[in-house]
Amino acid sequence: MGAIAGGRPVGLVFGTCEGGAEAELLSVAVAPPERRRGIGLALLRAWQVEAARRGAATMIARYNETTSGRAAFEALTGRAAWSAPVEDGLIVAGRAGAMAEAAGAWRTISDRLSRSDLYDYASVELSEADVAAVEACLAQPAAAGMMGPVALAQTIAPAFSTLIRRQGAVVGWVLAAEAESSDATEQAKGGEPAIRYLEAFLDPAYWHSGVTIGAYHYCYARQAALLGRDSVAVYYTNPTRPRMVAITRRRFAPIADRIETILAVRCAGVPLRTGTTNLDFAHYERKHP
Repeated sequence: MGAIAGGRPVGLVFGTCEGGAEAELLSVAVAPPERRRGIGLALLRAWQVEAARRGAATMIARYNETTSGRAAFEALTGRAAWSAPVEDGLIVAGRAGAMAEAAGAWRTISDRLSRSDLYDYASVELSEADVAAVEACLAQPAAAGMMGPVALAQTIAPAFSTLIRRQGAVVGWVLAAEAESSDATEQAKGGEPAIRYLEAFLDPAYWHSGVTIGAYHYCYARQAALLGRDSVAVYYTNPTRPRMVAITRRRFAPIADRIETILAVRCAGVPLRTGTTNLDFAHYERKHP
């Protein structure tokens, strides 16, 4: 949505509302000369009203802890009665070669890698039996919010993704995609290519086996071989995966180029008032092909 005053655009708010119960706020911006006049608050409240009209019962906004303008954004959402910020995950970026070497050197992982008779890391090629196994994995509470290799088939980069098999049966996966070259936050300063690791799952029956880290080792090693040791591996993990958060902080943080906390603020319902009244609001829709 855009805010217009005196026939001129003075602010924008971007978000997604894809028909689910939660809408996501992506950005709020006000032209510098127009700030401190309540335009940002009016935009945010108008966006909330529109999101609720489209069926969203709750709203969320996520941002990095080092985001420019974080203090101003948190002040804005605070005035709009959104929640206080809470930790919503971690972003880790490191060099594929160094991360593969470090993971492969961990004793439990090196032992696991030496036993290919039990677990295997395979290319993402799915048979009918594999599709059924993936559906069974996704039906587990531990996979809540995940999409899996079938739904993400057109998104992932197969060369940097893997299926985790136990005695031939699919029990998990690590899925990756090539990061957009224009996305500076995912690139190292030297402009090295980057791979974004989208999703990792392992059947809870096999937790504590080290096999997930073994799968990351396999993918990082493939990335280093194909794109170079200094290519960047980026992945995100959220608080609903506490084991992965703990492993990330304990194991990957010391060897990563960057580890950054993601914060989130939330709200429920619609505002009681929409703020200043001397603004017009224009709607902008993303056009699907």
